Amino acid sequence: MMKHSVILWVAAGVMLLGVVGAVLGSEQQAPPGRGAATLEALVAEALERSAELRALEERARAAEAMVRPAGALPDPMAMVGLSNIPVGSGAQLDQDMMSSVMLSVSQEVPPGSRRRLMREAQGDEAAMLGAEVEDKRNDIIRRVKRAYIDVQYREAALSVAERNREAAKEMLATAEGLYATGKAMQQDVFQAQVRVSQMVDMVLMQRREREAATTRLNRLLYRPPDQPLPGLPALAMRPLGADPEALRARALEANPGLRAMAIRAERAQKEEGVAASGIEPSLAFSFSYMIRQQIEMNPDSGDDMWSATVGMNLPWFRRRDTVDREVEAAQARRRAAESDAEAMRNELPAMVDEMLIDIGRAEEQLALLETGLLPQAEGAYAASRASYATGRGDLLDVLDNQMNLYNLELQRAMLLAERERTLAEVEYVVGGLE
Repeated sequence: MMKHSVILWVAAGVMLLGVVGAVLGSEQQAPPGRGAATLEALVAEALERSAELRALEERARAAEAMVRPAGALPDPMAMVGLSNIPVGSGAQLDQDMMSSVMLSVSQEVPPGSRRRLMREAQGDEAAMLGAEVEDKRNDIIRRVKRAYIDVQYREAALSVAERNREAAKEMLATAEGLYATGKAMQQDVFQAQVRVSQMVDMVLMQRREREAATTRLNRLLYRPPDQPLPGLPALAMRPLGADPEALRARALEANPGLRAMAIRAERAQKEEGVAASGIEPSLAFSFSYMIRQQIEMNPDSGDDMWSATVGMNLPWFRRRDTVDREVEAAQARRRAAESDAEAMRNELPAMVDEMLIDIGRAEEQLALLETGLLPQAEGAYAASRASYATGRGDLLDVLDNQMNLYNLELQRAMLLAERERTLAEVEYVVGGLE
């Protein structure tokens, strides 16, 4: 009996270990970066939740659905009524041989060229909205990237401030120790306390700025403003990915805003054709069938009758007041759309060049900081601090060197953030980079 119970306990233990192992294994097999605020995940979330993008996509679908109706014939008309009823007869059909029940259908047929141009113009409208949807997607990506970079920058600035706050506390402890042994004046302790207070204020300010940056990013993600973000990777320099000439060419080729303007100009040209076709008359066809009742003593009555007509409008009589004015307005809209597209086509390469200049300037300043100014500032701070710790240096030199190093570290983070934000603008202007 005891042997059986031991076996049961061992089996239960093995099952328990299996369950625990399965749980741990599932946790270990979770995708890497789960819960991390990666840029790709945040961009996907913003695109999925954006009400602006959904609204524009629905407008594009509506425009696409109207392409076929835009060139369709007007609805046919059907009529039924009484014809040639003598007054006072009480709507009797046997009082006059011409009295009848009339059934008729009619159809207006505008010129085929006009309907074709209207359909093509509506197709351009749908294509233009499709380009605007793509531009809105790129704009959301740009804004998320900029907000993401801003949060990274604020976290880097907060880290610098916290590190310098701890350094200031260490200097205060050093000053207090030297003062206790008579190797420093009370003024040194006071100055070190002031520096600690300044760095505490810097830390508080950077925390508020980080919270504000987080709120801006949460707004783009349609999250609660105060929802915290998981840890972001450190701010780093991304490669440009293409040479200036390729970027300029890509901006002219792939920028959806420029494509939307070009399509708008094409649509305006077709609308001008629609307006000019107003001089062509529309035809109207109608067919009527009259049902007559037999009248006694009148052998000619009772036969049904039919009639057919073809008509057209006469647009020439008011051409100056209608068609010519509509053509003039359509020509002005076409010229305006073409000028807008030409202006943007001229602007995009210049925008790319200016942003690349800003990126190059930031990279040069970063190289100067990292290879020259920062190492010198770190060395000066370390030397002055070591000298003061032995009672031979001046605390003001330590404080000045520390502040110089603090400002240079902040400048480095700021330049890196500016460079990355400008790169996000470049990616937007060229329609995205692979």
